[in-house]
Amino acid sequence: MNEPYTAVKGLYNLVGVLHNDPDEGTGILKLVKFVRNLQGHKIPEVVVKYSLARQINLFGGYPSKSDIWPSAVLAAIFGILALAHLFVFLFNWSRGHYFYLTLIFGFCSLMKLIGFTTRAIWGGDQTLVQVGLTSEFFIIAPFVIVVSANLVLAQRIFAWRHPVGGNRWLFWNFMIFLYIMVAVLLGITVLASFVPYINLISTKSYHQWNQVVMATAIIVDAYSLTAISLIALAFFFKPTRKDENLYTYQPWWIESFSPFYYVKKNAAQEAEETFMKRNHNHRHAIRVIAATHHNYNTVEGLTNQRGSLKHNTSIVLITITTLLILIPAIGRTVVVFHPQANIHASPAANKTFMYISWGIFDIIIHILYLVGRVDLRFYRPDILPQKVRSIITAEQSYYPSDNEDYVPRHTKEYQYSESYDGFESIVSPPRFSFEDEKAEKKHAHFNFPSKDFNDERDSEFHF
Repeated sequence: MNEPYTAVKGLYNLVGVLHNDPDEGTGILKLVKFVRNLQGHKIPEVVVKYSLARQINLFGGYPSKSDIWPSAVLAAIFGILALAHLFVFLFNWSRGHYFYLTLIFGFCSLMKLIGFTTRAIWGGDQTLVQVGLTSEFFIIAPFVIVVSANLVLAQRIFAWRHPVGGNRWLFWNFMIFLYIMVAVLLGITVLASFVPYINLISTKSYHQWNQVVMATAIIVDAYSLTAISLIALAFFFKPTRKDENLYTYQPWWIESFSPFYYVKKNAAQEAEETFMKRNHNHRHAIRVIAATHHNYNTVEGLTNQRGSLKHNTSIVLITITTLLILIPAIGRTVVVFHPQANIHASPAANKTFMYISWGIFDIIIHILYLVGRVDLRFYRPDILPQKVRSIITAEQSYYPSDNEDYVPRHTKEYQYSESYDGFESIVSPPRFSFEDEKAEKKHAHFNFPSKDFNDERDSEFHF
């Protein structure tokens, strides 16, 4: 049955004649300006309803006055989360612990605050098209940023498990290229999504722009799984011999992952100073996240023992957050692949589903980041200061000098001081002592690890 010819329909026909017969679902921004010039600032409600019914269906739909309170509540919660992330970052900063992803998470919460605030404003006046587009951007963009942050966390687990491959030039450049491509993809998505609202375009162009959005939606869905995929690669592929023989620099001063634990003030800087007395090669050791093994002696952060992959809590953290991100991504993709008018929107475009997916799920993600202390679990030691890296010291060997005694090969001391196959002798800070003065005289340039090295810390890292 055909629609009755109403005054609103006649208005749209007039717009079509003046603008080369565009699709009715496009150019809402120009249409609002045209109607206001024709009838005054206050646009009749019947015109607003007719126009919204012809717009393309949107994930979460177009807000009305009933959306003001849900959007305002979510905006307030994200504001609190942004302050929480800022507090954690500043408190860590005051103690010399720098984890910049915390700022990224806080920035994402701030973007969500802006997104839901503008959505509440848009719900109060549906003719505020610019506010609506701003709302959509600030609600969708943090989703892509959080996916990228999760990938960075997964990359650090991979680099810990495979320090050689995880720090190769090829791997790093591939990851950087991936992040750049995602930024470009986000720009293309925003452009393809906004053009039909801004310009009056033909039905053919309308479908072409929508096909671009479909393609980017599929790519974003796949990108959401990259973090889990990278962890799977780290888990299923065993470390190579080079990985096993390579010493890594780990933040040994982190003693707990408790929600209320903070590192000792300037602990990282004190650790950096200890490298001034170490072997030259040690100052260029691969920097990785804190190890979770407990069956090996470590020498103040420098070790070639990776142990078994026991970052179980960290892996679960990334897995849960990835799934919470993937659900709304799939929901949005379903809506995009049904390019119907808003009046015939699919159930996937339901407002409640959107508030759960982009609201509650995101809140859970940020709470997990805060309570799970990603700023400790995924902290990689800062690069050593230039004054430390520029020091050149002699390589160490088990061969005694003229004023030293020879160390027999079968002794325990020899096993600690030998260098072979890429294993380097380790010079640790002076907190390790010797059994007597004679041993100290023999090995004046070595400090050996204690058998019961930081048992309390080991128990904290064994999940």
